[in-house]
Amino acid sequence: MANKLCDLQDARFILYEQLQVEELCNYERYNDHSIETFEMTINAAEKLAVNDFAPANNPGDKLGCTWDNGQVRVPEVYHKPFQKFCEGGFLCAQESYDAGGQNLPHVIDYVCKQMFFAANQCLSGYYGLTHSAAKVIEVFGSEEQKRKYMLPLYEGRYGGTMCLTEAQAGSDVGAVRSKARKNQDGTYSISGSKIFITGGETDMTENIIHIVLARIEGDPEGTKGLSCFLVPKIIVNDDGSLGEENDVFCPGIEHKMGQKGSATCVLAFGDNGNCKGELLGSEQNGIVTMFNMMNEQRLLVGMQGLAQGSTAYLHALNFARERKQGLGLGKNGVGQDPIILHADVRRNLLWMKNYTEGIRALILYAINCLDNMHICEDKDEKKKWSDILEVLTPICKAYGSDKGYDVCTKAIQVLGGYGYCSEYLVEQFARDCKITSIYEGTNGIQSLDLIGRKINMKNGAAYQQVISQVNETIKAAVEISELVHYANDLAEYLKTLEEITQQIKTQNACGEVALTQSWAGIYLEIWGDIMLGWMFLWQAEIAYQKLNTIFKERAANGKSAQDAVIKDDPKAAFYVSKIVTAKYYLGTLLPAVTGKFDAIKKNDRAFLEMEESYFFE
Repeated sequence: MANKLCDLQDARFILYEQLQVEELCNYERYNDHSIETFEMTINAAEKLAVNDFAPANNPGDKLGCTWDNGQVRVPEVYHKPFQKFCEGGFLCAQESYDAGGQNLPHVIDYVCKQMFFAANQCLSGYYGLTHSAAKVIEVFGSEEQKRKYMLPLYEGRYGGTMCLTEAQAGSDVGAVRSKARKNQDGTYSISGSKIFITGGETDMTENIIHIVLARIEGDPEGTKGLSCFLVPKIIVNDDGSLGEENDVFCPGIEHKMGQKGSATCVLAFGDNGNCKGELLGSEQNGIVTMFNMMNEQRLLVGMQGLAQGSTAYLHALNFARERKQGLGLGKNGVGQDPIILHADVRRNLLWMKNYTEGIRALILYAINCLDNMHICEDKDEKKKWSDILEVLTPICKAYGSDKGYDVCTKAIQVLGGYGYCSEYLVEQFARDCKITSIYEGTNGIQSLDLIGRKINMKNGAAYQQVISQVNETIKAAVEISELVHYANDLAEYLKTLEEITQQIKTQNACGEVALTQSWAGIYLEIWGDIMLGWMFLWQAEIAYQKLNTIFKERAANGKSAQDAVIKDDPKAAFYVSKIVTAKYYLGTLLPAVTGKFDAIKKNDRAFLEMEESYFFE
């Protein structure tokens, strides 16, 4: 595992054997591509991530960002890798040729993104929001705005931000106080302040385009009265040249637990009464416009959690193979052995392997739904993939980021005292990963979104599309004798999920919303647990079929002959690893979901009895 970033063998199994993404090339949108072009892109991304992004990661953490009289400097070691990244076309690889992209499937882009974020999360964060800013302009902007702002953003010449959060509002977007006053020339004068703005001020790009949520004077309170504005750091002239500086100032940056190389800024708009912005989209439609950007970020943040967990796992695996201790496992209980032979270490590593591989499969599946939406001509089929993506988005974001952080902490445990020391990178991975459960909508908000909105979409028809997909996998797996009981168990878990979903809906209808909301986190965990069970059962079914094909080709009919094939053939060994990993998840980790079921089914009322005054200091 020389690169210690991402298990590309597993990623390729998901792409080409589980999702069969080469079939996308049969459709007009992607027919310029093939597995060969996909592989060229992945290999180029791996090279850049390993050789340029990763070496800048720990130095960037130590240097951090600096602020001086409104100017922010990011670690100098970030500049060249970022330039190479933009020149390589990775910032908008999944976009159309007209937008300067390569028209790649989103799922291929996400495999590349995982490597970049695993290599250097802080550096990668700058391009993540830049892409989202460009995309929201592409969707909602005028032709002039696309020319002036979108293209330079996609090229990486400009940076992009998302400016929602305010000190008094936090997650309560409707409480935003930033104001916009319409000018005679059609622009707007923007005033207000925003906090926690990633990349709000940097020296990485020649300009920064802020996507700002504000209320036009006279518009109603709450989220429905908000509009979205394009506010450049430097005014862009009609010919694309840069003009005077806009009235946007950075009073300071945050000092954080992790992500020290990421500039998290406070921004003040219009302190001198001269901050100009342009309306993006229509008036009082800001929350819809902004959530187009937010939903892209939520999937990306789930992948960020996976990326940090993935690299932490590979670092821990490498350490466990090299670190030797006297565990009494050698001949006559004498001598030292690699700690990977220790049951507790091996258990931790297998736990980490399960969650990184399972979440990787789930997120790539979700992103593949987006690709399927793009190739569908049938409206009902397009809606099906859209519904599945809607339901899975909060699960990917929250479950992916929570488990990614848990993997990082287990990596620290595997390394023991060394894991707690800064000479080894796993402690940085944990610090950098923690924010993923907080930003772009806290995981508590994701849980409420799932339990309050997503399971009720289209009167439950949306989440039933996901259930239907799982049942198809179960139906195929029960035909394999070695998987029958795992498939039957998953079917029972799925049935119980539907039962508690109906329980929640019934109690909500009876006005017990406070109680059901207290279960939201557990409920989302249940979904995540079962979705990973689905992914692993699906993968095991594929691996069994492929392994049996190899055995037939090699005429390996008995166990000893098959064992010899597995020892001799790396592909066969990989399939065996896939099957064992799936069995461990389905047989050892997933059964813990029954306790979560019980926590809801018991309908205990203690939460409602807990008064605020009972929280003693």
